[in-house]
Amino acid sequence: MTKILPLLSVLLLLATPAGAQMVLVLDDFTAGTQPREGAATGTWVGQVTQNATTISINGTAGSGSWGAFNLVPTFSAVGMNSIAITGHLDPGSTAPSFSVVFFDTDLGSQSFTVAAGLFPTEFTTTVGVPIGAWVTADPTKLNGWAISGSDTIHMTLDQIALTSPIPEPGTYAALAGVLALGFAAWRRRK
Repeated sequence: MTKILPLLSVLLLLATPAGAQMVLVLDDFTAGTQPREGAATGTWVGQVTQNATTISINGTAGSGSWGAFNLVPTFSAVGMNSIAITGHLDPGSTAPSFSVVFFDTDLGSQSFTVAAGLFPTEFTTTVGVPIGAWVTADPTKLNGWAISGSDTIHMTLDQIALTSPIPEPGTYAALAGVLALGFAAWRRRK
């Protein structure tokens, strides 16, 4: 048994890819292929351009959003700890921030603010926005989401997703080592 535990630790270390994540893609913005394809509201109507694999928002001053609403089936954000947004700012963007809003089936909504300065201009990057506590929406029965803003935002988006990191292989190895030490101590007492 004492020879098997170190082997088990090595197998756990090799079995899990480093930096792996659970991902729930909300939209990849590919034209006509996304079952949860979004729509513009407010002053963003006519200000959002659907490209082949992205959307470009050229929001003017005022309140608007792009998102998917009244989705069936619902989706859950339980266990997800960040929103991953892939995109970049376009020239002329002056908005300091925008929001990602989630809606539940009980008409609740939860908003998460994203600093626009996290995105470079014309260079695509993925930004992870931590999800805090769900206070005003039920994360087990979400049926919509939106990106919204009230200032002039010019941005191109490639993907929006909910993510949760899977523990690193070293975490599993450490747990296996602690279990092995506990087992060895228990066995010596016997």
